[in-house]
Amino acid sequence: MVAAPFKATLIFQSQNGRTESYRCTASDVNGEYYVFQDGNNDVVLPSDRGVLVLKDIILSAAGTDTSQGEVYINGKTTGLVINNSANVGTVFNRQFMSAPVPIAPAARVRIEQVT
Repeated sequence: MVAAPFKATLIFQSQNGRTESYRCTASDVNGEYYVFQDGNNDVVLPSDRGVLVLKDIILSAAGTDTSQGEVYINGKTTGLVINNSANVGTVFNRQFMSAPVPIAPAARVRIEQVT
């Protein structure tokens, strides 16, 4: 099939309730990484807000050539897999809304697209 790029928004929440959102683009190509607005394929979380939780991921589409995203933190795989179809914006209760994932301050987050 032909790759169909899509947009993603990652939403993190700090211990005091403040949210940070990061927009990125997924190319829908196996083995490639999400690309953030600054052109990098990773994002460094703030260091001054304590532990953050990955509260939500909102995708504009589920992809055609890839169906998942593998989350890396500080260069290491976490075993955490984003199921694209469970995180499309029209889904009422997306994957991380009811089970947020804690991530240390200043962590470097990267998401690899996989089939």
